[in-house]
Amino acid sequence: VGPASLGEYEQIGYVASHAVELVGHDGDGLLAFGGCVAEHLDVLCDVDGVLYPLPELFTPYAAERLGRDLDLDTTNWEFYTEWGLGYDDFVELLGEGVRERRLWWIGAPYPDVTPAIARIRAAGHRIHVVTARDVSGIEAEALDATRHWLDRHGIDADTITLAQDKPRVIARLGLEPAACVAIGDGPHHVEAFEAAGVFGI
Repeated sequence: VGPASLGEYEQIGYVASHAVELVGHDGDGLLAFGGCVAEHLDVLCDVDGVLYPLPELFTPYAAERLGRDLDLDTTNWEFYTEWGLGYDDFVELLGEGVRERRLWWIGAPYPDVTPAIARIRAAGHRIHVVTARDVSGIEAEALDATRHWLDRHGIDADTITLAQDKPRVIARLGLEPAACVAIGDGPHHVEAFEAAGVFGI
């Protein structure tokens, strides 16, 4: 799950590939996972650092633009701060990369992502992409790039939502929190989902 709250890189390929096996049937034929009980689960999935290797692709892009070598610290969710950059600096560089179609538009998913997502869908669960890509100034490009990249790699999502306040998607889509699983790399996003009654990974 990207740079996780435990301070290490994991991949959705691991989490998602085991999710179907972890989903078990209870005595009433319902599906149960992480405390969630439902006939079908709604999986709320982040993109950057989860499906898409943004830190790994952003690092060489930023190094080229800044004209210096950069090391990626996988123990820090805000990895760019190790380079002396602030959030505004990160967003500015990211926006340039997106507009140049060198970030978000291209790059392979983390290993095993595509088959893992396919297995989750084959088990009857729904995939909702929920990403904080609604960055000021590149909102239109962000949605187009996300759709393009998901389609290009055969990642079939029921819905795509760009939002900083990710739990708002629950009410907007009319979902039942107890039947949702949220997969994300940002500790604050996972904690927000858990506060809303969603099981977070």
